[in-house]
Amino acid sequence: MNDHPDTCDFFFIRHAPVVKQSGHVPPADPPIEQMAYHLDRLTNLLPDGADWHVSPLIRAQQTADLIADACAPASRISASALQEMDFGDWQDQPISAVWQQVADGPLHNWSFVTPETQPPQGESFAAMAARVDEWMQGRQTAFSSRPQVVVCHSGVIRAIMAHALGAPLSHVVGIPVPHFGLLRLTMMDPALATNQGGGWLFAGLADPGVLPHTR
Repeated sequence: MNDHPDTCDFFFIRHAPVVKQSGHVPPADPPIEQMAYHLDRLTNLLPDGADWHVSPLIRAQQTADLIADACAPASRISASALQEMDFGDWQDQPISAVWQQVADGPLHNWSFVTPETQPPQGESFAAMAARVDEWMQGRQTAFSSRPQVVVCHSGVIRAIMAHALGAPLSHVVGIPVPHFGLLRLTMMDPALATNQGGGWLFAGLADPGVLPHTR
């Protein structure tokens, strides 16, 4: 783990698989599936004594509960900004029915939706990314070298990559993020990040192989 006083390591984790109907958009706030997860493959990559930030949705809280004891967090808070995109009326609906509503476009090459697509009574990826962007700016303002562990959602992790890399939302909205996927970023103290390259360093996006069927 990095122990440089002028930088801070972030570990963003996608939640475990959720209980849902096959071929359907997940419900609004489903629980995780109970499986014999290989949790050590993830916890061995995480620091002890980190500050933990967890989405308030059940699947993120349950995932954090699975792995926190092995990592001895220094603190743990629930952060509403880290909630997944609100899919509104599409939640728990057949994907085929939702497709009929978006098939006339605009379309995206790699994602079911474009950043501006707003589900009925829901939220667009762009709107979600705006609140995630504000949360990331808050982490820079409150710089600390203590490592940070964030348990959240695939859409949130994509939005985080857009912020850290300065990438267009249209370029990140389709990036695959596996369950228990681990995104690592390093943040430089904003007072020192005055040269080229920005304040965030991409350190990797990996699948630790936590699901029972992985080796």
